[in-house]
Amino acid sequence: MRIKLSKIILLLFVFSLLVVFGSLTVRAQEFNFDRANSDYLYNYNLYRQSFNEYVVAKEAYLKYETLTSKTEALEKTRQMLRNQDEVVKTYLTALRLKLAETSGISDYEQNVLYLKLDSEIAWFAKHQEEANSAGTLEDLVSSAQDGKDQYQKTEVLVYGTLGAIIASKETALREEINQKIKELKDKVGEIRLKGDKNTALAERWLLEAENRLTRSQEKQFAAQQALSKIKVNNSKKAEDYNKAQFTFEESHQYLKDANSYLREVIREIKSAD
Repeated sequence: MRIKLSKIILLLFVFSLLVVFGSLTVRAQEFNFDRANSDYLYNYNLYRQSFNEYVVAKEAYLKYETLTSKTEALEKTRQMLRNQDEVVKTYLTALRLKLAETSGISDYEQNVLYLKLDSEIAWFAKHQEEANSAGTLEDLVSSAQDGKDQYQKTEVLVYGTLGAIIASKETALREEINQKIKELKDKVGEIRLKGDKNTALAERWLLEAENRLTRSQEKQFAAQQALSKIKVNNSKKAEDYNKAQFTFEESHQYLKDANSYLREVIREIKSAD
């Protein structure tokens, strides 16, 4: 059965790049990540251009249905799919490099994510080659469907990796604040034993800081649990990720609150009765 070009738009693996890939809002700290991120942005612009050209070629073929217009439409479709795969590859590469520079992630978790990211990059490289060799519209439709199906898995990995990066930063900051609490507890204890100053207020601030650390940990755990529930067939992956990200932000706010309480402790123990 002849498949018309108008049907391909229903099967094409055209994803919401700005929704998913816009999530990588991290600053470049090393040259390699900076270069990878630049490559991703460059290829994303190429993809957008090729997608617009694909739409124009498709509409021309639907209007004229000549051999020339069909040939042009097939080539523009093939180019768009190749560029689409390149966007995924370069983004995953940038994400991998960001993961490499993120401290606080266990070696085991980091290596597991490396393997998964490498596997996805290899899959899209092979898929890109298949698009290059596709000679008919039917082949392109089949290739596009394969890409669309695979990308459902890629999304889950992307969100999980982003979550791991965020969680590691929160954990590192929480540990830093917890260490400051221990040091200030010791200092306040010394002051109390010497009887130099009433330490009741400082001790209350320390207790509040500890409570905020606990709440932060709870929020982080909730966010990680939410991310773990994002599955391949979930049609609201971006929405669920955004909810988890908001919970991470709540966790971070508790850490900021804890840090502000510690500043109050320092001001209190420095002031004279």
